[in-house]
Amino acid sequence: MKVRESPYINRRKKTIEFYVHHLNATSAAHIALAGSFNHWAPDELQMHPAKDGSWQVSIPMLPKGKYYYKFCIDDKMWMEDIENRLREPDGATGWNSVLTV
Repeated sequence: MKVRESPYINRRKKTIEFYVHHLNATSAAHIALAGSFNHWAPDELQMHPAKDGSWQVSIPMLPKGKYYYKFCIDDKMWMEDIENRLREPDGATGWNSVLTV
């Protein structure tokens, strides 16, 4: 699989693709995407493992705007998208990744 930026706005398919490429993801049982676009529901957008150890999920294109998101790993750990340099404090002790459509 070719490593893509995360998030990747695929205008041709009218989707937004999210990827997790780091080592912690290879030992995860499951990873989900949650953010302001789905009311931070950690069980709606399950990511799918790829053969190279990365995880991915595509969502339908969102309306123009600014969105925040994180990955929920094994229902217990929340993590920002380390592939995305755009982030803002989450109001607690971590970071939210930022997506601008």
